Amino acid sequence: MDTRLDSLDIGFRIRAFELLARCAEARIPVVVVNTRRTAAEQAQLLHDGHSWVAHSAHQDGRAIDICPLEIFDLSPIGTMKLEWNSDHPVWERIGRIGESLGLVWGGRWSKRDCSHFEQGS
Repeated sequence: MDTRLDSLDIGFRIRAFELLARCAEARIPVVVVNTRRTAAEQAQLLHDGHSWVAHSAHQDGRAIDICPLEIFDLSPIGTMKLEWNSDHPVWERIGRIGESLGLVWGGRWSKRDCSHFEQGS
């Protein structure tokens, strides 16, 4: 799966950059987990139960998955751990940031996908 921002649709890419910038301003370090994906990758995620749709906005370059870092230290002995617990309050903060930019946040879906942001209508 792709994590390059330049693989995103140009219109969405601007919003993705803004999302990452706003997270940085809020002092929430995040990593990009996924940007664009192929139809085969989407089919595999659907098969494995990691996605619930046959066609994802990721396939069109109009979605990004990010994850906050629980601990981030630039020292050589520092640790980095992704925070996947969807009950952690940092997700709500990130979700509000994305929604303030007009993005659809997967954290509001019935099957929560807190890392997912896509282009709104």
